Amino acid sequence: SQHYFIQSNLSRIDMVIDDDFVPTISIGPLFGSDKDAKMGVAQQIDKVCRESGFFYISDHGVDLNELFKTSMDFLKTIKDEEKQRIAIAAWNPSNTKQIRNGFQPATPHKPVEMFCYLNPEFSEQHPAIVEGLPGHEVNVWPDEKDHPGFKEYCEEYYRKMVKVTTALLKGFSLALGLEEEALGEYFKQADTLSSAVFIRYPEMEDYPNIIIAEDGTELGYGAHQDVDLLVLLAQSNVQNLQALTGDGTYRDVPPNDTCFLVNAGTYMDYLTHGVYRAVWHRVKHRNIDRLSIPFFVNLGYHDAPQPFYPTTTEPTETCEKKESVRNKPLKYGHFLQKGLRDLIVSNGQR
Repeated sequence: SQHYFIQSNLSRIDMVIDDDFVPTISIGPLFGSDKDAKMGVAQQIDKVCRESGFFYISDHGVDLNELFKTSMDFLKTIKDEEKQRIAIAAWNPSNTKQIRNGFQPATPHKPVEMFCYLNPEFSEQHPAIVEGLPGHEVNVWPDEKDHPGFKEYCEEYYRKMVKVTTALLKGFSLALGLEEEALGEYFKQADTLSSAVFIRYPEMEDYPNIIIAEDGTELGYGAHQDVDLLVLLAQSNVQNLQALTGDGTYRDVPPNDTCFLVNAGTYMDYLTHGVYRAVWHRVKHRNIDRLSIPFFVNLGYHDAPQPFYPTTTEPTETCEKKESVRNKPLKYGHFLQKGLRDLIVSNGQR
């Protein structure tokens, strides 16, 4: 099929596949009822989560070309006054209720622009909105006249991603030695704090404030861990991500614009006592007009599953010793608030 992005000759270099480091796993079986096929997927997930921590998922059922076209059209055509009207409170202090949801315009120091939205179930009548729980906001949208169908597309995309995540969590549950619905019990359309973000990195003649890492690499976003349960990332076919490896060096994550890139966040790390690590990663500076569209998978505010030690091949004595030192249950809403604050301090508004 024809892809929406037409890149320069650089993309020929970018299309190098590195299946050993970042494998592609078909999650098709996770939507079905074949237990053996699901276990096959789970074994692949378990292997990569104990190694590089990054993998692509195929057979997810989402039209990524449509996603890229819709988001790029929106980010290229939204007017400046509209950006300000729906900007988050950090950019427009009058929008006091918009801490997470809304537009983040470019600045002279940071040319990246993004639009973030939350669970479409969060209406004015939603119990969490009525209660005023942190992290819950009613989404704001651009004018329908200028962007017809955009709101409807975004809400439908969010619901599709909830279905993809629900299937993927079955694979993670089985991979961790749990019943397949174990993690999904805490991930519900009605109250998930997950967010979808459309990010555009523009091409510019004179790019400001490029970060230089200690190893000399030019960065667009510094080293960080994701503050979530999981991240599912759709992105342009432009190599930009690097993941920290066991030997302390960063290694390129190959791009793929037909699959979602998946990695564990710090809550998964906490739940599994570091067995499924939240791998440190960073974004290289690439002066090419491109998109990055993460779906940050979060549980509900009050969810606090009991951390556990995953099925392991280590000697029994070691496991028994570990069982005596367990992380305490951590309410998800509190975890997310603190984690996002820390991320903003270290790397700027997300």
